[in-house]
Amino acid sequence: MKVSVVIPTYYRSEDLSELFDSLLKQTVKPLEVIVVDDTPSNIIEEVCAKYQGKFERFNIKLVYVRNYMERSAAIARNIGASIATGDIILFLDSDVVVYPDYAEKILEVFEKRSNALGAQGWKVPKNVKIEKTNSLFLLKHCTSNFIKKVFMIQHFTKDSCKLFEYPIILTKIVDCEYLHGSNMAYKHEIFNHFKFDENLKGYSYMEDLLLSHSVHKKYPNSLYITPYAKCIHKVSKEGRTVTSLFESPHLRKCRKYVLTKLFGIKGLFIFFWQTAGLLLLSTMRKVWHYIRR
Repeated sequence: MKVSVVIPTYYRSEDLSELFDSLLKQTVKPLEVIVVDDTPSNIIEEVCAKYQGKFERFNIKLVYVRNYMERSAAIARNIGASIATGDIILFLDSDVVVYPDYAEKILEVFEKRSNALGAQGWKVPKNVKIEKTNSLFLLKHCTSNFIKKVFMIQHFTKDSCKLFEYPIILTKIVDCEYLHGSNMAYKHEIFNHFKFDENLKGYSYMEDLLLSHSVHKKYPNSLYITPYAKCIHKVSKEGRTVTSLFESPHLRKCRKYVLTKLFGIKGLFIFFWQTAGLLLLSTMRKVWHYIRR
């Protein structure tokens, strides 16, 4: 199986260079790398021109495409998918760095599980510096995760990746109810029936969940996460919507749209329940900042 890598980006030239370097080190090289650029300047195009020869030396086609439509990661992903020629389309955020065997291990999921339509690698958790194993610090994180679980906000689990969960500890390949947009791969034919929702404009929050959970609902047990395909998601501030301790109006609008699209009236209840949880978490963070002063 051949892999087409699709990278939507908005600025992040230095991050993109790091991602390119990690792709060039892959044990299984991609067929092509498609960069879909929402950036109004030429900075990303210049990075692609710089790396063109490096990719050619490995017989990898590097394709640069400027998105002349309205800025949207959903639109950019669809443009990339429409151009891709590989059997597997691997979407990577531009602020991700993949381990050398990432593509190889992703392909193993599709090879070993004939029913697999999508797969994601595992984001290696960032090192959390716990000051002298402060009990208050630990209590804060455990309480926060418990509140997120109660209010159906994404929370950490072990060896489970249901909706609103993410396995911070992953010891085996498990099936998922959604795929995370930072790194997710689909069989090409999926895009004969599904598209990313282009109503999600600008910083198109949760477009990944909307598409992947729609695939899960139609084809249960067809999505997987593997601990063997590792990546680092740096969560770069560049090109990202900066918010306060509470959710921005734009992100709230996207979340409401996605939840009602997926679940109808039930989605509205989930939206308001989550919002109450986010308000509670925001209050907790303010108290935590006050205590640490």
